[in-house]
Amino acid sequence: MHDEWRVRACESGARCTRPGGTFRAILSLDFRILGPLEIAAAGHSVELQGPKPRALLAIMLLRANEPVPTDRLVEELWSGRPPATAAKILQGYVSRLRRALGADLVVTRPGSYELRMEPAQIDLHRFERLVRDARSANVDTAASLLHGALSLWRGQPLVDFAAEDWAQPEIARLEELRLTVIEERIEADLTLGRHGQLIDEIDALVSEHPHREGLRGQLMLALYRAGRQADALDTYRRGRAVLSEELGLEPSQRLRALERAILAQDLELELPAVQSEAGGRRRSAIRVPETSFVGRTRELEEVRETLTGTDVRLLTLTGPAGTGKTRLALEGAVALGEDFPDGVVLVELAPIADHARVASAISDALGLGGLRGVDPIEALVAFLRTRRTLLVLDNFEHVLRAGPVVSILLAGAPGLTVLATSRAPLRVLEEAIYAVPALELPDPAAGVGRLRRSEAVRLFVDRAREARAEFELTEANEQAVAVLCVRLDGLPLALELAAARVRLLSPHEILERMQARLEPLRASPGTRRPERHLTLRAAIEWSCDLLAEPTRELFTSLGVFAGAFTSKGAEEIACDPEIDVVGAIETLLDDSLLKVERAAGGEPRFGMLETVHEYALERLEERGDADAVRRRHASFYLRLAADAEPGLLGPQQLDWLERLDAERDNVRAALSWALESGESDVGLRIAADLWRFWQLRSLDREGREWLEQLLAGPTGSPGVRARAQSRIASLALVHGDVEAVRRYIETSLPTVRELGYEREVLTYGGLLATAYLALGDTDRALELCDEVLEAVRQASDPIAKAYGLWNAGVVLAAVGRLDDAREVVEQSLDLAREVGNVRSVGNWSRSLGHVVLAQGDVARARMLVDESLVVHRRLGDRWGISHSLSSLALLAQHEGDARVARRLLLESFEIECEVSDHAGLVSNFAVAARLATAEGRLDSATRMYAFASTLRSWGYPHPVDLGWPDPAQQIAELRIELGEEAFAESWEHGQAMSLDDAVALALAEN
Repeated sequence: MHDEWRVRACESGARCTRPGGTFRAILSLDFRILGPLEIAAAGHSVELQGPKPRALLAIMLLRANEPVPTDRLVEELWSGRPPATAAKILQGYVSRLRRALGADLVVTRPGSYELRMEPAQIDLHRFERLVRDARSANVDTAASLLHGALSLWRGQPLVDFAAEDWAQPEIARLEELRLTVIEERIEADLTLGRHGQLIDEIDALVSEHPHREGLRGQLMLALYRAGRQADALDTYRRGRAVLSEELGLEPSQRLRALERAILAQDLELELPAVQSEAGGRRRSAIRVPETSFVGRTRELEEVRETLTGTDVRLLTLTGPAGTGKTRLALEGAVALGEDFPDGVVLVELAPIADHARVASAISDALGLGGLRGVDPIEALVAFLRTRRTLLVLDNFEHVLRAGPVVSILLAGAPGLTVLATSRAPLRVLEEAIYAVPALELPDPAAGVGRLRRSEAVRLFVDRAREARAEFELTEANEQAVAVLCVRLDGLPLALELAAARVRLLSPHEILERMQARLEPLRASPGTRRPERHLTLRAAIEWSCDLLAEPTRELFTSLGVFAGAFTSKGAEEIACDPEIDVVGAIETLLDDSLLKVERAAGGEPRFGMLETVHEYALERLEERGDADAVRRRHASFYLRLAADAEPGLLGPQQLDWLERLDAERDNVRAALSWALESGESDVGLRIAADLWRFWQLRSLDREGREWLEQLLAGPTGSPGVRARAQSRIASLALVHGDVEAVRRYIETSLPTVRELGYEREVLTYGGLLATAYLALGDTDRALELCDEVLEAVRQASDPIAKAYGLWNAGVVLAAVGRLDDAREVVEQSLDLAREVGNVRSVGNWSRSLGHVVLAQGDVARARMLVDESLVVHRRLGDRWGISHSLSSLALLAQHEGDARVARRLLLESFEIECEVSDHAGLVSNFAVAARLATAEGRLDSATRMYAFASTLRSWGYPHPVDLGWPDPAQQIAELRIELGEEAFAESWEHGQAMSLDDAVALALAEN
C-alpha cells in the first residue's frame, strides 16, 4: 500500500519520502529500457546525445538507487579496455547526465555513483511490480495485471546496446523473464477460457521458441479445448521430433502426461471453475461460441486499443452480413472485461423491430426489468450513472432510429462505454466507426505452408474438421480450398457454411457446385445489394438447395419465427404433416443452418443466424404461403398462452415464466400479425391470457399497449373484447392508472352482464369500486360495493360469490370498516374452502390475516398467514409463497422482532427478484421501511419508500394491500421528521437506486 502511495505521489509531482531522508527526484521523467532506451517527460521525448552517456544511463538504470563503483562503470563502458583518462571522461558523462536530466539525479558517493529516483519511474520496475502483484492475486486480476505488465515492452530490451558485452547477459535475463511472464499470462488466459483467441499467438511463439516445452504444452491445451484434438496431438509429435533431432532429448514427463490426457480426453483438461475476489464462481454476461476464434489478432487489438486507449465511448463495428462483426464484438468484450468492473453486458437487438423497445431491451439485459412509474431511459441513466459498464449492442441496423437513446445514455452515464455492431452506422455525434474487414485471403498459387497462414484458409480448415475430424489441408485439395476462400470473399459465415459440406463433399466438389450459382449473382446488373451480400446469399442458397425437398420446405417455413423455437413449434408450422421434423432439424443443425440455443422450461430451443433467418424469410415470402404459415404460427402461440394462464398460478410457475421469456419475441410476432391482418380475436386472446406474465415480468405497459392497439380495430367478438378490457384494467391498476381502470371496467361490465358471466360481473364490479375509491369518490365506491354484495346474494356460482365478497372486502377495509371487511372476507374464505379452490384459500386467508391484524388480533392474524404459507408451499406457488412471507415479516415487525422479519424478507426478496413481481417487492420494501423507521433510520426508510415508488405509485388501494398500514401516512410522517430538504434529498437518492442496492438496504441491520 505504501509503495502504491509513493507511486501515485511521484506521478503527481509531489515530494517523495524514502527511508533515510527526503529528496526531490525528477518526478516528471519516465525511463524506458524494455525496448530502445527512451526518456520521456510529460509525454515528450527527452534527448540524450552520445552513445557512451546513453550507455552509462542504461547501466545505472539497471542498478537504480544503489551505489555503482566507478571501476565497474569504467570496465563496462569500455568493455575491459578503458583509456588512461577513463575516470575523468566518466566524470564528464555524469555531468552531461545532470545537465540533461537534473542535478539531483546522479549522486556522487566515495568511489561510486548512485542514480536516485523512484522505482516507478523505470518501466522495468513497473513491469516487475505488476508481475509480483499478479503472482499473489486471483486469476481474473492476475490476467489483467500480466497483460498490463507485458504492454510495457516495446521490443527487445536494451536493443541499442545489443553488441555491448555488459548488455548481453542483461538482455538474455530480461528476455527469459519476459517469456516466463508470457507463459504465466497465457496460463491465466487459458484458465479464464480464452483458448480460442490464444491459439495463433501461442503457435507463433512455439515457432520462435521450438524447444520451450511450457509454450508447446499450452498450445496443446488451447487446441484441445477448442475441439482440435488431432492438432493438439500433432503439436506434441512435432515437438518430440524437434527435441530428438536437435537436442537428442525426449519430451519432459509433464508434456508426455499431457499427451496421454489428451488421448484419453481426460476431464481434468476441461476449464476449471474460476474464483472471483469474493470467492464465488466467476460469472460473465458475455458468452462467446465454443468454436475457435481464427485470426483477427490485429482487429481485436485495435478494438481494445480504441476503447481503452482513447476517449472513444461508442465504437460501431460495421460491415456486410457475414463479416463476423458479432464474433469480433464478443471476443473484444471478453478481452475488455477487466476494464469494466461493473460488468460487460450483451444486448441482442436482432429480434426487435421497433426502435422504441431498445431501452427496454437494454433494461432487460441489465436485469432491471420494466420499472413502473419512470421513463425507461431515465431509469437506465439513473442505474448506469455511477457505474463503469460496457454494453455490447448487437445488430443495431434493425433499430437505427434508436441512435439518440445511446447518446442520452452516454451523456448521462460518464462511465458507460458502448460497442455496437451494425451494417450501417448509428450516425450519432459520439460514434467512432470501425469497418470490419473480411478475413485475410490466400494466394491460390502459394504452397500448403503459406496457405496455412491465411486466416480464411485456417477458418475453413477448422470448421471442416468440425464436420469431418480427419479433414486435412493437403497438396491435393489446397488449390480448391484457396479458390473457395477467394470466391467467398473471406466472409466467415460463408466459409463456415461451405466447410460444413465437407462431411459429404470434397473441396473440389463443393467448388464445382458453387461456381454455377456464384458467377450469375456476381454478374447481376443493376443490383442494389453489395456484392459481398450477394455472395453470402449465394452461399446460403447453395447450402439450402442441397437439402432434401421436405427439409428445405421446413427451413423456409422456420423463417416465420422471430428468435428461437422448439421442435413443437416447428411441427406446428410445417407445411407437410408427414415430415420428420426432428430429423429435419438435426440435418439443419449439421449443415449450420440452425444452431442450438439455451433450453427454456426444459425444452431444447433452436435458432438461426440473423443472415440465415433473413434468407429463410425471403424464401417464405417468395413461396407465396407466408400468411398461412403466420396463421399457424399465431395459432401455436394462442394455445401456448391459453395453457400458460393457469400454469402461471401453479407449481410450474417458474418453468412457465422461463418458457414465456424465451418465447417473448415470437409472441410479439404473433401479436403483430394479428394486428396487421385484422385477426383481432386471436391477438386479444393471446395478450389477455398472458396478462399475469406481463404483470410478473413488469411488462404491464407493453401488455396494455398490445391490448389497446388490438381493441382499436373494429373487429372482435364482444366477449373477447370485454375480457381484454378487464385485463387492461388489471394491468393499469398495478401502476396506479385508476382512471383507466374505471374507464375499461365500465366499458366491459355491460357486455359481461349481457352474456351472463357471473364471476366476471362480480370481479369487475369490485375492481370498479376500488377505482372510484382511489379517485376520491368514496360514496360511489361504497354504492358499487353494495351492488356487488347484492349481486352476491342473487348469484348461484359459489366461486363468483366468493370473488365478489373478497373484492367488497378490499373496499370496506380501505375505508376503515374493518368489522364489515372481516365478515365478508371470512365468508369468501368459507366458500373457497367449500368448493376446494385451494389457491384462493391461500390468498384470502392472508388477506383476512391483514384485516384482523389491523383490528389488533395478532394471534389470529398469525394463524391465518401461517395457513396461507402452508397452502402456497403445497401448491408450489412462488408468487403466493413470497407474499405470505412478506405478511409474516409484517407481523414480526409489528411484534418488534426485527431479526425474524429480516430473515423472512430475505426469502421473500429472493423469490420476488426471481419472478420479477414488483407488487410483491413493493410490499417487502414497505415492511423494511417500517423496520428502519422503528430503528430510527429515517433516511433509509425514506429511500426504500422512494425506490418502491418507482415500481408502483403509492396512494391507491390494491388487493395485495388489503388491511396493510397506509404507506402514504408513514411517508408524510417521515417528511415532517426529516424536514423538507433532507427528505427530498433522501427521496431522490432512493429513486436512483438499483434493485440490488435497494434490497441490500432493506436487509441491512441497525
